[in-house]
Amino acid sequence: MNRSMKWHFPVLLACIATMLPLKAVADTEEDGRLWLNVTAQGRLADAWNWSLEVQPRWREEGEEFDQLLVRPAIGYNLSEHSSVWLGYGHVSSHPARGDTFEENRLWQQFLHRFEPWCGYTFTSRTRLEERRLEGGDETGYRLRQMLRAAHPLGAVEGASLVFWNELFINANDTDWGARSGFDQNRAFAGASYAYSQQTRIEVGYLNQYVKVSGNDRMNHVLSTSLLLNF
Repeated sequence: MNRSMKWHFPVLLACIATMLPLKAVADTEEDGRLWLNVTAQGRLADAWNWSLEVQPRWREEGEEFDQLLVRPAIGYNLSEHSSVWLGYGHVSSHPARGDTFEENRLWQQFLHRFEPWCGYTFTSRTRLEERRLEGGDETGYRLRQMLRAAHPLGAVEGASLVFWNELFINANDTDWGARSGFDQNRAFAGASYAYSQQTRIEVGYLNQYVKVSGNDRMNHVLSTSLLLNF
C-alpha cells in the first residue's frame, strides 16, 4: 500500500464504520432515492456572505417526487477558517399516502475548516434548527453535526475524494411527531470535480438511516450536488 493510500484507508474505514451498525438493524424498511442539490453562494460586502440551496428529492428508486427544500441564508466570516450563519428553510413534502404538508425552519450554524492534515481538509458544521410543521402547534429543536473530509486526487486536476457524516439529534418531543433523542444519520462517500473556481459538482452514495415509529428506514441515495460561486 503506497503512502497516499495509507491515509485514505483509515478515513474510508471510518465512513464505513458509521454504516455497518445501521445495516445490522432488523425490520428496517429500505428504499432507493435520488437527491439533487443546487447551491449558489457569494459575497455581499466585507465579511458578509449569502447562500441559496434548492433541493428536489425523489423516492421509490427515483420514480416518485418526495420533497422540495429551499434554504436561503446569510453568513458572517469570523476568521479565514470560521463563519456563523443564519438561515430559513421551507420544506414541501409529498408523502406516498396522505396530503402534501409544509415545514418551516429557522436555523443557525457554525462552520469551521481545519488546517490540512495528511493531505485531507476537514470541515465541521454545527447547525441548530427550530422546526414548525403544518398542523402542529409546537416547535421542534434539532441539532445537526457534520464532519466532512476531502482529499485531492493527484491524477485528475480539480478532482477530490469526499467523505462526510452527519448526525441528527432531536432536543424535544412535539405534537406533530418529533421524539427527543436520535433522529437520523447520513453517511456519504463520493467524489467532487471543480470545473473552475466558480463551479463544482459532487456525486456519490449517501446512506440515510431514519428513526421512525414502527420500522426504522434506511435510504440508499444517489446524491448529486452542484455548487455555484458568484
